[in-house]
Amino acid sequence: MLKRIFDELASLREHMATKDDIASIEQRMATKDDIAAMDKRIEHIEQTMATKDDIASIEQRMATKDDIADLPLIKQAVFEILEAVNEIPTIKQNLADMSQKLDDVIATQARHELAIQSLAVRSLVHENEIRALKAR
Repeated sequence: MLKRIFDELASLREHMATKDDIASIEQRMATKDDIAAMDKRIEHIEQTMATKDDIASIEQRMATKDDIADLPLIKQAVFEILEAVNEIPTIKQNLADMSQKLDDVIATQARHELAIQSLAVRSLVHENEIRALKAR
């Protein structure tokens, strides 16, 4: 019986925790502060995470493949408009040049018109003089 008691004591000693074991467990255990901090983190996550309704709303607003199928055509149209817009200064300059040339043509026509009127008057004068000479 005594041997059996000693064997059980030996077995208990072999399996019982030491002070070092307990210290190691205590170091790994969470403290009240750790748990309070974790509660705050969990509360923050719960407040900021998306709900099923949020996800459903996002899914409704998301573009589908069909929605973006026309993007290459739209992109091409934008590039063409951009090219046209970039040509506007050149077109304006050409228009200003043509306007100046038109003004020059109008001024030349006005001078020619005066010359023609002057020649017409001379022609009438000469015709009258020729009639007068014929009538003598």
